Amino acid sequence: MPELRGLKLEEVAEYNKLSSICFTYTTSTENLAPKEMTPETLRQLRGVFDDDGTLLGGMWLLEMNCRFEGHDCPFLGIGGVVTDPAERRRGAIRQIFEEGLPRLRNEGFVFSALYPFSHVFYRKFGYELGIVKRMARFSPSSLREDLHRAASIKRILPGEPDGGMREIYEQYIADKNLSVIRDEHHWQSLRSGTPWENLKYSYVLYNEENIPVAYWSGSMTKGEEGATLTIADMAYTCREGMEAIFAMFRTMNEVGTIRTLAPQDMPLRYLMKDPYDLHEELNCGGMVRVMDVEKALSMLPAPALPGKCVLEVRDPQIPENNGRFAITGDGEKLVVARTDEEPDLVCTINGLSALVVGTLDFQGSLDAGLARLTNDGRKRFLGEVFRRRQQHLHNYF
Repeated sequence: MPELRGLKLEEVAEYNKLSSICFTYTTSTENLAPKEMTPETLRQLRGVFDDDGTLLGGMWLLEMNCRFEGHDCPFLGIGGVVTDPAERRRGAIRQIFEEGLPRLRNEGFVFSALYPFSHVFYRKFGYELGIVKRMARFSPSSLREDLHRAASIKRILPGEPDGGMREIYEQYIADKNLSVIRDEHHWQSLRSGTPWENLKYSYVLYNEENIPVAYWSGSMTKGEEGATLTIADMAYTCREGMEAIFAMFRTMNEVGTIRTLAPQDMPLRYLMKDPYDLHEELNCGGMVRVMDVEKALSMLPAPALPGKCVLEVRDPQIPENNGRFAITGDGEKLVVARTDEEPDLVCTINGLSALVVGTLDFQGSLDAGLARLTNDGRKRFLGEVFRRRQQHLHNYF
């Protein structure tokens, strides 16, 4: 039987070779083998090996933290999933998931997320569509002229103080679920590159009191139709800060088109002179999974409506998530406990994951066939507990 284990440093080159094949990019031989990796980083790379030591497949199990309903909680990012094309259908990736998911749940991880090559494939392991993004495209001249402007703006370069970017980000994600708590590596990656060497840009915007209220980072590309500025990241602490970002975009005459993730808390069309000037498309990307049902449910805010419901969950990979959970609210606090009572709502771990993170509300889960109602009397309370919520899974891995 193939062996599942962590990779040794000298085996990482073989993983990088598979990555080059599976993700179709080129690299030099000298870049395949890292000279060193910290034990903390190396332990997150898991592989499946044949009897002769051949690497059949592997993935990164990235240990992070995220924000959820005001709580910071352990968060597992799945990245770099690769299988040798000659060895597919041998179950290498299934082997990693079936070992890793229960183990990491017991180590304290509450949520997991990934960016799939196939939603169908990852649904087999309990993941469900969790992030639906609106990508926006517009020309700077199409923005309204009366948008609030920043009192001052500062360009931020690599190696310089960040001008308040981290503080802005922390305020911005306070009410946005699944936002990654960024470490130094995240920030260095975001801020790498300069305008004159890499066409990469970062700016912080300040109000009249010289308090940072917004920032944006992006990169420029040039094509036959002119320059396109693609925004990699933006955050703001108030409505004025958000408007100031787009007011700055309006002044960028060197840009023909701006592409950005549309803010969830503001319909971008209202910032345009004419709504027809905005072009938006949905991006059904990231998938999420609840790793610990009881902990995830316990972090949900209590609805103002007192009540009770019983939820039955089925999870093929993590046995500890199977069973029935009584959810009781008194209008101020939500209490979750295991129970033998008859369920009011039955769902797989896939359906529960979409419900908990708020991609779907209660009625939406029924309409999508991801949950089944068995007691109409608890319908109102279920609708109050499981409602739509903002997500901000915007760090790729």
